Amino acid sequence: MPLHSITLLLWLCGTAPAGSPLTLRSALLEARARAPALAQARGQEAVARGEEEVARTFAPLTLFVGGGGNDPRWTVGLTQRLPVPGARAARVHAAELTTRGAQEERRASEATLRSDARRAYFSLVRARQLAESSTRALALARESEAAATLLHETGAAPELDLLQARIARASADVQLLTRQGDVSAATAALALLLGRAPTEALSPVDAAPPALPSLDTVLARAALSPVAAARQADVAAAEATLRAARRERWPVPTVGVSVEAEGPGGRSTYLRGALDLELSLPGLGRGETVRAAASLELAHARENEDRLSRQTELVAAHARLASALAGLERYAVEILPDVEKTERMALESYRAGRSPRVALNAALQVATDTRTQAIDAAFAVQTAFAELELAAGVPLDEP
Repeated sequence: MPLHSITLLLWLCGTAPAGSPLTLRSALLEARARAPALAQARGQEAVARGEEEVARTFAPLTLFVGGGGNDPRWTVGLTQRLPVPGARAARVHAAELTTRGAQEERRASEATLRSDARRAYFSLVRARQLAESSTRALALARESEAAATLLHETGAAPELDLLQARIARASADVQLLTRQGDVSAATAALALLLGRAPTEALSPVDAAPPALPSLDTVLARAALSPVAAARQADVAAAEATLRAARRERWPVPTVGVSVEAEGPGGRSTYLRGALDLELSLPGLGRGETVRAAASLELAHARENEDRLSRQTELVAAHARLASALAGLERYAVEILPDVEKTERMALESYRAGRSPRVALNAALQVATDTRTQAIDAAFAVQTAFAELELAAGVPLDEP
């Protein structure tokens, strides 16, 4: 969109500053650092790291002590259950991949939060712009009421014109009060995502529409998104788990060493060693392997479904953003420049007695509605961009 068009749109819609200026980038960074919504994702990542440490842990040593009146008089020994060769490494690798998946899920949660924060930021921009539009409409309504009063006092207009002008001015007052309430509500919603007090005044300063990235670029970046990486990690973790389950069906060794005392008073001691093998019966005990194989199949299905649905969402979101940007440019270039002209012309024509009151009312209402539509069109662009970023899973307005 041409720079002059963007400047014209922002000038006509307006954003009155209140509170400390808040840029979009600052809002997104604050949300990422302080939003309560990320606590659960960080907790899941911590749990995955804990499971990884569990997988690295060896089975504990077993100490046994025995004694009696016959031989052996007393026995002291240790036993240790050893992992099947390759099984422990596979379990550790699966846990590491699960941790990686949890990290990517946390990054995906950050992408969702980024989308929510962008929507909340521009919801506040929209609410403030609508309030500014209502302020402008109220000022015009007051001018119109003053003109109707003057014309009525000079006998150039009937009392009906004066009554209609008063009603229009009072309605503009009510609309402004409603939209000021909407500003407070939008401020509280954004403050929640930023971890701030809901009563704190926020003044968003960024309202320019984003650039339209190419669809190929979006698809390429989405292929490396946290969600895609998490699904890939899930598949790799399921493969490692299945490999460990298969290895664990091999004989599991337990080695032991003990000292035994025999003879009168237990004066003779002997060192003994032992090896136990835990065997899986053929055809039985395959439950863990079957479950791991099913989990792997499920991980593949989720990865494939996520990839296909993400591509569909990206294409649809990109099309919506392109349409929204095109519509916004039409407002900025072709529609809004003429709105202010028609307002002034209609008001001057009524003051001069060249047009009836009904024509002025219609012109002012159309101008107000058109400004509202332009503000909604600007918000639709930002919403479409947020949806595109959410589908891609990565920021699209940063290098």
